[in-house]
Amino acid sequence: MSSDFSPELQAELLNDFYAEADEHLANLRAQLLILEGTVGETTPPPAVLESLFRSAHSFKGISAMVGLHHAEQLAHAAEGFLRQLTHGERSVDSAGVERLVGVTQRLEQMVAAHRLHQPPPAAADLLGQLAAVAASPAPARKSSSAAPAAPASVAPPPIEAAALAARGLQPWHVTFVPSRELDGRGININSVRARLAAAGEIASATPRVRPEGGIAFDFLVGLRQPPADLATWSNDGLTLHVVDLPAAPAHPPVPAEGADASSLFVAPSHVVRVELSRLDELMQLAGELVIQRSRLEERLNQFSGDLSGLKEVNQTMTRSLRRLRRALTRVRLVPVAEIFSRMPFVVRDLARESGVQVRLALEGQQTEIDKYLVERLKEPLLHLVRNAFSHGVELPAERIAAGKPAQATITLRATTAGEFVVLEIRDDGRGIDSARVADRARALGLAVPAALDDAALLSLLCTPGFSTREEADRASGRGVGMAVVHQTVRELGGTLAFTSTPGAGTCFALRLPLTLSIAETFVVSVGEQLCAVPQGFVEEVIEVTETEVRAIQQAEVVPYRDGVLPIVRLRALFRVAKSPQPRLAVLVLNSERGSTGLLVDRVHAQREVVVRPMHDPLVQVPGIAGATELGDGRPVLILDVAALTQGAVRPRPAVAAATAS
Repeated sequence: MSSDFSPELQAELLNDFYAEADEHLANLRAQLLILEGTVGETTPPPAVLESLFRSAHSFKGISAMVGLHHAEQLAHAAEGFLRQLTHGERSVDSAGVERLVGVTQRLEQMVAAHRLHQPPPAAADLLGQLAAVAASPAPARKSSSAAPAAPASVAPPPIEAAALAARGLQPWHVTFVPSRELDGRGININSVRARLAAAGEIASATPRVRPEGGIAFDFLVGLRQPPADLATWSNDGLTLHVVDLPAAPAHPPVPAEGADASSLFVAPSHVVRVELSRLDELMQLAGELVIQRSRLEERLNQFSGDLSGLKEVNQTMTRSLRRLRRALTRVRLVPVAEIFSRMPFVVRDLARESGVQVRLALEGQQTEIDKYLVERLKEPLLHLVRNAFSHGVELPAERIAAGKPAQATITLRATTAGEFVVLEIRDDGRGIDSARVADRARALGLAVPAALDDAALLSLLCTPGFSTREEADRASGRGVGMAVVHQTVRELGGTLAFTSTPGAGTCFALRLPLTLSIAETFVVSVGEQLCAVPQGFVEEVIEVTETEVRAIQQAEVVPYRDGVLPIVRLRALFRVAKSPQPRLAVLVLNSERGSTGLLVDRVHAQREVVVRPMHDPLVQVPGIAGATELGDGRPVLILDVAALTQGAVRPRPAVAAATAS
């Protein structure tokens, strides 16, 4: 990147680059999958070709802006090839689509390397392949209508300009050329965007490299009326001119068959783009808190023994804080599609290499989850999808012989359940052979229970180094992946469930909290030790006496409804003697295998707490998920419910619970 820019401006440009690069790559992935389905058709969807061209062109421009020249060259080559397709100079064929897919994957690798300050992967091989495909003889596309013209490098998109005009807005082309002098005056790309957004509606924004050096940003903006201070705009590095629209477009855009706006997702990144309405809500709530805090201080100064007014202020502040927490949580949430959108390419590549026919179904892609969880779940979900392909899906002949369709289906599904999100990875393949798993476990020297149910199977499958394959392949690896999945889900405060039916398929379900930053909890105690139990795991709270606790087969239980409830003594975790008090509290916790009770001395209150996870391995303790502090400054440990319930549900070490523990 040019040294003419301040470090602050360079950081802003890099953040913009990563966010926009991820968006263009996500669009390339989605549109290429649509384009691949049109190979052999007389007229591929013009809107798909137009979208691909624009993404390649824009990616080229932003890559040049940050000095990522290998990516710029590769995107330029893809742009040239797409121009041929857009002009109808050649037909869409499998070889061309395959090269474009390879380019997209290589561009992703280049962006990832740039983020990590690593050398970019080479592009010479793909440049040569693209050149060979472009130079090979291929019949031009036959169509009864002319293909849409490729967009000019700087000209505003005519379709978007026409859309602005249709809404009663005058389209304006605005160019901003940043400089050190403007940056010193506080005028940068972000301030310009804010000014344009305040003046009208921004339809598009495209960076480009200027022939004389440096960069420029081209905006298409819809204005109700011309700016009154055009001279000021010019002094701030902006040039404006009205966009002249043709009387009518010769060829209006044709929607891509099967294309859906919901199929274009923002790819994962470290930038969360927040809707302005959500930020406005946060600002409003913050203002209310300032006012309530001032009222509280005033009441304290006027304190004369009557606390009714003070309590009212406190209740109002509590409500405002709760609303602020919910609003902040919503800001952190992003669609789970950020993870799901990467999986079609993975399945596509594996299917092409193996000859297996697979359809990937994505459900609940707009389900929202914390951005931090999205980043942590990339590799676990990728491994589970590969596992479904490698261990579950059969060859077409095998499926037909079993009375199934030749094409297998792998389904990714996301749903919400209260304060949790559930991610399912399901296949309709052969299922898991429990006898084979048991034999393999014994061969590795692992203890295998007599009753090998789904929970026991999961425990074996998640043992580090365990794999039913003698040799690793690209999809399944060497048995480390499931252990990593298991550990990651546990670290995120979630649970992992597993069901498998021979001949019908397998399903893994990850149950995770929507957010990890703030949690509703029950504050409990044993002796002098305070702990917090996440409220989402608690079904109800009951009271028992010590005499009601019974020992059954090395486990303790208490009467519960029409049966018994296995319990875990929290005192055992802290090695504290049994309580002398006559009545104890039991928190009934939900787990994947049923209910489990947590026996404590007392339940004090419900509290909303800030979760501070324990990442340092030197202070990590089984059964403890993190720590927080109460309003009076007392420290409180947050319990790992999944780890605690393991001992009660399945007391023998060889048979672990079906939770991530």
